[in-house]
Amino acid sequence: MIVAATDLDRTLVHSARAAGPVVPGSVVCLERRGDVVTAMLTPRAAADLVALDRRACWVPATTRTVAEYRRLDLARGLGVAPRFAVCANGGVLLVDGEPDPAWAAEVRRRVATAAPLAEVARRLGAVRDADGCFLVARSADVELDGLAAWCAARGWRVDVDREKVHVLPVAVTKSAAVAEVRRRTGAARLLAAGDSPLDADLLAAADAGVQPVDGRLHASGWRAGHVAVTAGTGLAAGEEIAAWLRGRVT
Repeated sequence: MIVAATDLDRTLVHSARAAGPVVPGSVVCLERRGDVVTAMLTPRAAADLVALDRRACWVPATTRTVAEYRRLDLARGLGVAPRFAVCANGGVLLVDGEPDPAWAAEVRRRVATAAPLAEVARRLGAVRDADGCFLVARSADVELDGLAAWCAARGWRVDVDREKVHVLPVAVTKSAAVAEVRRRTGAARLLAAGDSPLDADLLAAADAGVQPVDGRLHASGWRAGHVAVTAGTGLAAGEEIAAWLRGRVT
């Protein structure tokens, strides 16, 4: 058994804004807001993900909340319904589409020594609660000076993603949730893909991984010998990543 854990946005699926300089004439649209496509991939990438799901345990591992993940409706858009999915950056483990209570209890145990979410929310001000697992704010609304140090002293960490600020418990990670999936499935090997600093722990834990050359993680200078880097960007990178994963489970 192989577990293939992958980030979604800007790794396998892309918005119209992040699609890259060349957009193929045909795409598979998974999500849109009004007339704007917010999640799409190429037909070739979609076919490779279907093949991946048949030959391995494909685990979408995303910072999206449960509701945001469900909006993608992979069963409708791709024709696959992964048994496991990691949402809220590891705060929620979905099993057959529903939050797993055993993992929820484990998360509560992990964050017991960190500052309560409400205390961190008061420090930030205008924030959105993401499934009770972490906080999201607009960078324009947050005083960033000293925030990282303040959070670190309380068991939290900060990730600034363009106009968004994510503030998350240090103990809640994608890699921990994926390790639980690996334990339950008895998988001998872990493949991973991701584009942001929030994916670094997952990529580091994998036996082999891949990151897009236009990702924030790559731009930060993060490299690992067992993690490949795409040649293409945007949708082309997503297609390349899906092919890379399929090739390693065939």
